[in-house]
Amino acid sequence: MKRKVYISIPITGRELEVAKEHANRLKRIFEDNHYTAITPFDVCSVPDRPYSYYMGRDIETLLECDLICMGKDWDISKGCNCEYQTALIYGKGVLFEETLWQNLKGREFIPTF
Repeated sequence: MKRKVYISIPITGRELEVAKEHANRLKRIFEDNHYTAITPFDVCSVPDRPYSYYMGRDIETLLECDLICMGKDWDISKGCNCEYQTALIYGKGVLFEETLWQNLKGREFIPTF
C-alpha cells in the first residue's frame, strides 16, 4: 500500500494559479516516488464556501494521511500552521519543502521525518 502525504501550502493572499502550480509541483515529486499525494485543491474544488469549510476538509484529509509536507512559507500561513499543529498532535510524519529539495539534489528520494 502506498503511503499518503498531505501537501500543505499557503493559499490565502496568493494568486490561485500560482498556489495550484506550487502544490502540483510538490505532488508530482511524491507521486514520481510512489506516494499518494493530496493537495488542498484535490480535497475540495467547490467554490465560494467559507474558509472554515475548506479548513475542515483539509484537516479531515490530513488525518487520513501518513505524513505532511510543509510547503515554502508555511510558517506565515494560519491554515498551514493549523495543519502543522494537527500533524504533530496526531503523530504524523513532517517533511519540509526545503528538506525535500535538498534530498533530491543528485540523490535518491528519501523523505526524512
